[in-house]
Amino acid sequence: MIANPHIRSLAPYTSFALLMAAFIFIGIGHSRAAQSKAADDSLKKLDEGNKLFHARCGYCHLAGGTGTIMLGRRLSNDRALLEQRTDLTADYVKKITRVGINGMPPHTRIEVPDSELDLIAAYIARPASARTPPPPPAPPANGATHE
Repeated sequence: MIANPHIRSLAPYTSFALLMAAFIFIGIGHSRAAQSKAADDSLKKLDEGNKLFHARCGYCHLAGGTGTIMLGRRLSNDRALLEQRTDLTADYVKKITRVGINGMPPHTRIEVPDSELDLIAAYIARPASARTPPPPPAPPANGATHE
């Protein structure tokens, strides 16, 4: 038993502090898990948008496509490839897709459903940090392989 009365009077506060620390620790773990899941979902959506862009828009908007050639003539070659541009917003991509512009015809919701257009637009307007894949992991220091 604790002999010092001052230490005994701190016991309820110590219990409370330990309980709060446990709640904070659990909350931080939950927050990190949620952030990790959101990042995974975001990467999946960008990958789906990439595939849809190549399938639905690539015919005209990849290298050598009519849309790329026309944008190169009108804006300059450095702004011709949509995948490389960083000045496009998702809302702008969706608007131009629906109403058309210059030589690009409008695309209906039958041709490109809203759910697909949302993914394509998010892919085109993705942040610069998501445009290049992360570097490959460094080899182990001891020369061992992961096989």
